[in-house]
Amino acid sequence: MTTSKFTPRARRALAGIVSTLTLGAVLANPAVAWADELVTYEVVSDHIDTANIEYQDATGRLWAVHAPLPWRIDANVRAVRDAPPHGSQVRAHWREKASPGRWVTVRIIYRGEVLCQNTLDLGNAACYGITNRIT
Repeated sequence: MTTSKFTPRARRALAGIVSTLTLGAVLANPAVAWADELVTYEVVSDHIDTANIEYQDATGRLWAVHAPLPWRIDANVRAVRDAPPHGSQVRAHWREKASPGRWVTVRIIYRGEVLCQNTLDLGNAACYGITNRIT
């Protein structure tokens, strides 16, 4: 004899209702669905003194125009390892100063670990948290 007043079928049905209500509450309140995480974005160069930088934080895409290098900022993002637009991303553009051997490095650092690092001399470089890459 079971001590519960609900049958196993009734308990499963109630569990489904509770799950649906919980999911509905999360979707109705996006603040519950996201837990912002802190990342550090870096753009550095020994050859280029300024770059136009785009980066993502929890509020959206932001720009630092003609930012002096080295440049570094801590930003809260929705999901560090997700794809844009909610994932971490940083881009640098220096096309007007680009030439062979004038390297710029962009980096995403999360919890002290470099998730992505991209070094180029082409005039632009980008890193995305979804793409673990070190170049």
